Amino acid sequence: MEEALESTTPFMTIDPMVSNRLESVYSALKDGDWKSLILNDEELKERLQSQGVENPEDRSSIKWDDANIFFLSCVALSPIGQPLPLEAGISKERFGRFPFGNGSALSYLRDWIRDSKRNPDSLEILSDLLEKLDSRMSGTSMERGIGRLDMRGWLTLNETIELRKALTSKCWMPAASEPLDGGCQDAAKHLLALIRAAEKRRCGILLRVHN
Repeated sequence: MEEALESTTPFMTIDPMVSNRLESVYSALKDGDWKSLILNDEELKERLQSQGVENPEDRSSIKWDDANIFFLSCVALSPIGQPLPLEAGISKERFGRFPFGNGSALSYLRDWIRDSKRNPDSLEILSDLLEKLDSRMSGTSMERGIGRLDMRGWLTLNETIELRKALTSKCWMPAASEPLDGGCQDAAKHLLALIRAAEKRRCGILLRVHN
């Protein structure tokens, strides 16, 4: 049983995020200009105050680490202030733990898609967006936080739409030597279901890992 648990891969989720806040919060935490962010985002200020932060404009007074500040600032909430996961049916589970390697459908796609020779520019866009979603937070103070928060990357709504267009284009094909028969097609299908759910909600997306 212990060996089985050790061999279980992490579960991945795509979380809905407030699209127009992702870049500004990311930049403020990365570059240190937190006060300007709060002064220009009254809704964010009110959100943080509702969660018990007395002086949102003063970063040093907020006890959370950068990862938790990023997530709590940007996660999309329901009208009553609760997280509202994306609805994508069985694709949520199938994307969550892909049956190969490290369990990541994104990693599988990045490793095994190839140029179809039809539209190399679109393949470059696709590869760039997959990389951003898979590793944009890597090496930053926002990558991991208290409470086992582990975030890999994010895309704005516009980037999410671009990713959907690239995934559904003819710019890529599976490598002839891919290890899972139909693996790339399955990974793309489940990712697309989550992307379309995000488009419907008009939100950005975040790749989060649950160990």
